[in-house]
Order: sequence, then structure tokens, then C-alpha cells
Amino acid sequence: MKHIKKVADAIGLKKIYYKRRDSLLRLRGFTLLNLQQTISFMVPYKIKSVPGEITVLPKITNIADDKIVIFPEKECLTDRVFVWEYQDPNQILAISKFGSIIINGKVLTTDRNHFSFYKDIWERDKRTIKKTSLVIALFSQFQDGVFYGGYYDFIFLVATKLCRIKDSFPSLDISKIIITYPLFNTNYETDYLQLLGVNINNLIDSSKYKVAAPQVITGNSAQWYPNLTDIISLKQHITAVVKPTKTESNRIYISRSGRRHIINEDELIIMLKKFDFVIIEDKPRTVSEQITIYQNASFIIGPHGASFSNIIWCEPGTHLLELFSCNYAPDFFLYLAKVMKMGYSAYYENTDKVDYIDALVEDIHVSVPKLEAYLSNFFQINP
Repeated sequence: MKHIKKVADAIGLKKIYYKRRDSLLRLRGFTLLNLQQTISFMVPYKIKSVPGEITVLPKITNIADDKIVIFPEKECLTDRVFVWEYQDPNQILAISKFGSIIINGKVLTTDRNHFSFYKDIWERDKRTIKKTSLVIALFSQFQDGVFYGGYYDFIFLVATKLCRIKDSFPSLDISKIIITYPLFNTNYETDYLQLLGVNINNLIDSSKYKVAAPQVITGNSAQWYPNLTDIISLKQHITAVVKPTKTESNRIYISRSGRRHIINEDELIIMLKKFDFVIIEDKPRTVSEQITIYQNASFIIGPHGASFSNIIWCEPGTHLLELFSCNYAPDFFLYLAKVMKMGYSAYYENTDKVDYIDALVEDIHVSVPKLEAYLSNFFQINP
């Protein structure tokens, strides 16, 4: 596939495609606003603004070889986030198939870019129209299972935005409001939304139904480094209902059965049990169960994966050790560990290089003796 794309670029098919796409957009009366243009357009409708914050992420060397730097020290600036309330009784707005807000032909950017909206323009919109007086538009990206559509994305791009909206309208009864976006269709989505007071019967999948209204409440996402204010808000809203209690201080290993599986996991688990690790199997759990596991952890180890989104429920001082492929090592959870005041370390072994898409799903082989040496030293210093 990547070779086909290179050939297509070389013969100019990509430029032809873009010209046809842009011509179709103009013919249908659409003007696509980027994020900055969206922010400017929505100035009269701003309800809340939370500035971005600078967080210094520390240098992280490989625990297998401290000469290898996995993450250099860097300053991380979170995005400024907003809540907007647009209303005009003379102007009916609509929500596109993949969640974009369209106001008088202007297509807003609230979640990174217009990637998903472009998928929506080649076929005529045959969705059933649902009219309402007020709608909350939460997300505007297609769930492709690669770049969007996972547990991390839902928590930090959808659930936190809903919490920001709830904080901005404390007297608004969320249970009575229509909420629409391209749904993730997962149990954790339903679980989180119900804990946040959403009436699931008022949740509309924008990929199936076209919601039209004179009033919309929405906000932008903070992308890969969620704003700390949003994280704190989410924790406050959820723990007000779940009311978790710390009863243990466990060393836990988070297993993965899907992509980024540890190839020699049986050997790894035998070693981890020498250090009294509790093995957490990869299976569906409620939000409450996941919160309990992470709140009662003192040390967490496992392959990089969305489950580590739950470290926001950990106590300060808890340590996270991520196991990576050398071809894919993002620093999302280093950032979360830093703002949650946790310890952090990382590991990978050098292997052959693969392309980006393959790296996203690449399984991981670990050196059990190297990990055992690290853990032995760590727990001697931190019993």
C-alpha cells in the first residue's frame, strides 16, 4: 500500500484528488475553518477558556542501557482549551456524519483537523434528521481504530471535554440534553457517560443521525497532552460517584492480549512473581474496577497501551515502568506520570526497524534478566 501511495504522489494523483475535493466543497457551500480560525469565529460565544501549561518532562534513559535515551528532556506545552455556546434562533446548525459542527456553511475545527470531515463529502447525506433545541457536540473524528477510537482517546478527548462543559454550566441538567458525536460503541464509553450523568437514551450517533439545532455547546480537545485542569475535573466528577478507597499497595503487571503483546510473557510473569507482582489479565472491566486496580497500585509494569490512561487514579509516588518496542515509544504516559507526581521508567530492546503503521501493533520481546536486575535494585532502594 505504501508503494502505491508513493507512485500516486509521483504522478500527481494526490494534487488532482485535492483539487477535486476542494472544488466539491466550494460547490456545496462549505468553508473549512482551521483551529485558530474556529477560535476567532467563536469569540462572541466563549463561555470558558483554560490556558495551556508548560510541563518539563525529564530525560528518561533505557533501564536496559543507560547510554540509550528513550525520551530527551523537553518542555511540553498543553493546548489552551475552550467551552463555547453558539445560539441563533434564525440559524439552524448541523452536525456532520463524523461530528463536525457546520454553521452557515462554516465547518469548525474542534478536534485537531478536518481529516474525518473529508471522508464525509463524497456521498450525499442520507442520515435521518433529528431536530432539537440544544445539542452538545463532543467529538469530531472518525473512529478508525488506529489514530482514534481507543480508551485513551475517549477519556482525554471526550470525557474530559464533557467535564469541562459540566463545570461551565453547573445548573445545566446534562441528562436532559441531546449529545452527539461518532460513538465509540464500547462498554467503557457507556460506563463513563452514565457516571457523568448522561442519559444514554439522549446519546445520538452522528454517523447514523443528523442532529440539527439553533444552539450548540461544544469545546476543543487538548490532543495528546491533556490539560491538567481537565484531568482534575474528570477525577472530581467520577470519584464523586464511585467514591474509591485505597486498601492495598500492590505491585501489578498489566497484560495485553492484543497488539503490543509481550512475546515471552510466560517467562516474564514467572520472574515478576518472585517480586510478589499481581498479574492483571487483559479482560473487560468496569470503570470502577479499573479505578480500584490502579488506586491500589504502588508499582506498575506492562507494555505500552491505553490501560495506562488509568494512572490518573494512582496515588502520588506510584511508579510506572513502560515496556516499548524500539519502533514506537510515545511519551503520553510519561507526561501523565509527571503531572500526577508519579515515578517513571522505560525499557526497550533494539530490533529491526519497521514502518509506522507496523510499529503501532508490533509485539515486544523483553530481556527478563535485565528487567529482573532493574527490579531487584529498585526494590532494594524502595522496599
